Amino acid sequence: MDKRQAQQSISELFTQPFDRGRYQHFLNNLLNRYEPRNGHYTGNYIPDAYKQHIKQYWRIGKYQDPEGDELDLLVVQVKSLSKLERARSALRNFAVTRLKQFEKEVSLIAFYSEDDQGADWRFSFVKIEHEAYKDGKGKGKVKLRQELTPAKRYSYLVGVHENSHTASKQLLPLLEMDYADPRIEEIEAAFSIEKVTDEFFEQYKALFQNLAEHLKNQPLFNKADDEERAQQVSRFAKKLLGQIVFLYFLQKKGWLGVAKGEKWGTGSKRFMRERFEQVSEQNGDYYHDFLQYLFYEALADERKGQNDPGYYARFNCRVPFLNGGLFEPDYEWQKEHIDLPNTFFHNTEKNKNGDVGTGILDVFGRYNFTIKEDEPLEKEVAVDPEMLGKVFENMLEVTERKSKGAFYTPREIVHYMCQESLIHYLDNRLNHYASTPELSEPQADIFGSPGGQQSLGDGEDIRVLKDDLETLIRKGHLFIENDEAALRALERIEKGKQKTTKHKIELPDSVKENAKAIDEALADIKVCDPAIGSGAFPVGLLHEIVNARLALAPHSGNSQSAYELKRHAISESLYGVDIDASAIDIARLRLWLSLIVDEEDYDTIEALPNLDYKIVQGDSLVGFPENWKSPAFDKIERLQKLYFPETDHDKKAVLKQQIDAEIRQRLDGSQQTFGWQVNFDFRLFFPDIWHQKDGFDVVIGNPPYVQIQKFSGQQIQKEWEEQNYETFAKTGDVYCLFYEKGHRILCNQGILTFITSNKWMRAGYGRKLRQFFLNQTSIDQLLDFGDSQIFSEATTYTNVLLFEKTKKEHTPKAWDLSSAYREAASLVRMLDENPSGAALFNEEGFVIAPAEMAAIKKQIEKVGTPLKDWDIAINYGIKTGFNEAFTIDGKKKDELIAQDPKSAEIINPILRGRDIKRYRIDFADLWLINTHNGYGKTPPIDVTNYPTIKTYLDQFLPKLTKRKDKGVTPYNLRNCAYLEKFEKEKIFWLEMSPIPNFAFSAEEVFILNTSYILTGEKLKWVLAILNSSVLDCYFPLISTDVRGKTRRYFKQYVELLPILPYESSYADFLEPLVDYSRIAKETEQKLQSAYFEQLIDGLVYELYFPDEIKAANKEILPHLGELTPITDHMAEEEKLATIQRGFDRLYDPRHPVRNNLETLDSVEVVRTIREALKR
Repeated sequence: MDKRQAQQSISELFTQPFDRGRYQHFLNNLLNRYEPRNGHYTGNYIPDAYKQHIKQYWRIGKYQDPEGDELDLLVVQVKSLSKLERARSALRNFAVTRLKQFEKEVSLIAFYSEDDQGADWRFSFVKIEHEAYKDGKGKGKVKLRQELTPAKRYSYLVGVHENSHTASKQLLPLLEMDYADPRIEEIEAAFSIEKVTDEFFEQYKALFQNLAEHLKNQPLFNKADDEERAQQVSRFAKKLLGQIVFLYFLQKKGWLGVAKGEKWGTGSKRFMRERFEQVSEQNGDYYHDFLQYLFYEALADERKGQNDPGYYARFNCRVPFLNGGLFEPDYEWQKEHIDLPNTFFHNTEKNKNGDVGTGILDVFGRYNFTIKEDEPLEKEVAVDPEMLGKVFENMLEVTERKSKGAFYTPREIVHYMCQESLIHYLDNRLNHYASTPELSEPQADIFGSPGGQQSLGDGEDIRVLKDDLETLIRKGHLFIENDEAALRALERIEKGKQKTTKHKIELPDSVKENAKAIDEALADIKVCDPAIGSGAFPVGLLHEIVNARLALAPHSGNSQSAYELKRHAISESLYGVDIDASAIDIARLRLWLSLIVDEEDYDTIEALPNLDYKIVQGDSLVGFPENWKSPAFDKIERLQKLYFPETDHDKKAVLKQQIDAEIRQRLDGSQQTFGWQVNFDFRLFFPDIWHQKDGFDVVIGNPPYVQIQKFSGQQIQKEWEEQNYETFAKTGDVYCLFYEKGHRILCNQGILTFITSNKWMRAGYGRKLRQFFLNQTSIDQLLDFGDSQIFSEATTYTNVLLFEKTKKEHTPKAWDLSSAYREAASLVRMLDENPSGAALFNEEGFVIAPAEMAAIKKQIEKVGTPLKDWDIAINYGIKTGFNEAFTIDGKKKDELIAQDPKSAEIINPILRGRDIKRYRIDFADLWLINTHNGYGKTPPIDVTNYPTIKTYLDQFLPKLTKRKDKGVTPYNLRNCAYLEKFEKEKIFWLEMSPIPNFAFSAEEVFILNTSYILTGEKLKWVLAILNSSVLDCYFPLISTDVRGKTRRYFKQYVELLPILPYESSYADFLEPLVDYSRIAKETEQKLQSAYFEQLIDGLVYELYFPDEIKAANKEILPHLGELTPITDHMAEEEKLATIQRGFDRLYDPRHPVRNNLETLDSVEVVRTIREALKR
């Protein structure tokens, strides 16, 4: 099928009412072939739980892809359009039931309703999501749980009221692929939401940039300086686009253009475009003659005096009053003229994809908008409110937010963080634990799962098992239809109307029995995101709270609708702060959008709440001192409670003026009273929180990742320093301060959940933060993503941390997901499939080790002494400030010496990092012009004494003069007090390497600053241990990797390596073996050098784990015999002959040393280390 035919096929199917014949013809073209079936199911063939939703369905065929995977083809007729739109969980669960019946895991299903003759329908891809779990006590293999299996459903919104642009773009390649049958994963990819998000964002960004470019020359914005004008233009452009996109959702609900006397919901789904056409026909101005009146009168004025407050005479139709501030003008719109030609809204230009029309209405008109919000298991391939969150967050980055270290958090991680926060909050709220010891495996056999352990201990009050709370939060929404059906069946049984039922209530007993208490706890929760961005976390928690309360409803007696529950949560539970004004606009918009999608009262549309004092602009990190209190708290709280629901424009203005005056009075005096200016304080803006709970129950978010030193010399850095943060370090990161601020604003036992950079875990600047966590918090969970990339827009290494504001004896759960993380996959499943590791947390570093590595790490540290405690010195290489001038090749060196032999005095061999190999150096004939700046009693080099060198350097003089790293003259290197150390025996290593590459040198040779030099005593002993597998395995437990598993061998990590005390009985063999290996490498005797390294490794195992090696009868030392040392006076031939004799003897297949080396991994500790090194 060619492209034109494919486009026509899609348009004919997806812009028309559902037709089964046309649909089957489309499937034939899409799949190339499928095996037809003619199963028709109705009446009692439909399970009882779904009879209220589904009238009939057909199994029209099955498809097998080239890899043998099968897909079922179904058509489902639901009983009403409302069922199609709202009973999403029920329809998804029905699909799972049918898939299991036909022993399939994937299906393509057309869902349509009978009451609109299929005018609007869904084309869905449904896939069972097997849930992984561990059998028994979590020690066994990962298995797949078949019961209560969730499924994911991805759906296109199609039919007479929808556009086929997205479906056409994503399904077209499959229809054109006549040469091969599509694989199921290719069909699934055609339902990708991320592709839609990325495309929509690129077009949205282009609209913003075009709009901002045009607006910057408008008179309204010319009153400000360049920087302020750019901010005003940006905010206006983003707000305008946000207002219009908001109206596309209202339009989707049928709230715009409702005829006089008709109900809400009956308005045109093309209202915005139709009004443009009307204005254009009258040669009008769309922005001035329509949009401004729509924004600032129709939507913003209450019109209380009319018989029908919804009727707006200027447009001769009904338009809802929204309130909330989104459509309140921030300029004098009836006086100021903003020139926005109609072509900004509609034109016939082509974009780079060939789509006709680059105006705002053109772009928005190409996409399907859905009023249903994204859920983990239910996704519509359309623009939904959650997708807008990502678009908005990325728009913030377009306007420099990225430079502030802010990134959009993937939705799967947001879901997980929100759910975990709620689970821990409810556990603390409902349960009281006595101190319970960790159980041994035999005890665990007796007492069962971690949930079962909760019955142990004196003085406990466990109302709801934590495992059961987890079931409620993670799966409660899956049980709603089932539990309602079960309760109805039980009621009929009680009344004698039926005898039995197949349904059983799935919510755990302890949840059912305490449903009212759980519901009250969820209603009472207080949550804050101190760096709210686009509002992803508050909106995520909003969904989780509402879903859990709806799941509890059949048992709690709470009959509130989803809309009422959302409005309560927004009113009572959710707070946020951001320094970026545009972020605040967007976060409020997200919450309003989330609210309107669930408004189903088509008689009276309730006005949006005012969020001015819930979602607030300000610097979260700078506030009043911790002990500060104000008598104004009560008054501000009282006024805010009046303000939140107020809709009268004049009354709102008066209340806002009063609240702002009280707040401003306190803020204005801060500089004089405290020495720093405060523009926001949590207690001042949110006094109700401290009145009720003395802090938030949950603090959650993704604070900025930006180094504090980037603000060096700026007022903001001074203000942060004056806040007395324990975690403040000038070399640290802003997110460290957010952790501490989050802790400060929590109530006792409050929960903080952040995703941040993971560098604090082991970096030097993270020491203060690690101490803070250890001393002030109880860490419950740490998920380290290692070098997996979580944020598509930046290379950042991240983790998720959850802690409680209390101190308690317990063992944190910790996961190293560096290898396990898969983008868009369920984080819960990843954790189920990957066992938690040992949480080895101390102020030196937070390490997550495989459980079996914990004991190994402990043993290494027990027998070894940190290198920093040896009599050694570690320094970095030479910093020239301009290597191109000071490093020369051998040819240039010879040339300079030939011109002036005196030049040889200050030309020395030098190594780059890449020249340092394992045990040896590989000199690349590079030389350093060593015009040093003096050291000890040696004066600086006077380059005029070396005229040839000076003449050579003169060509670089302009750049030499500008460099920061220079000495007394531009010709001199910077100060380096340890130059004489390069003349001694030493160990070199390069800073970044995937494996230990420590080398020995006794020659006078220098290194550049990408490497380190170690000097001291017993260097060959130290070298053997540094290069060993034992410390190779240990090093990742105390350091950080960079992408690609390259390690950073910084001084701060290397000096922590535990080196065994010198033992002459072993040194007599290790030191000669180091020389053997080094010389064998230099002479390219690969077999010999590899075997000697293996021998060294075996001896080091024996040193660190003597008991284990001896018990396995794998000792090496007793069998080595005599090894002749290599001495300086030996001729090269004698050295090689000595090495060869040693090799021939020890490599003999009959020799016990070789036998023990080859079978060394029969020792469990050796095997564990070697397996760890493979990962």
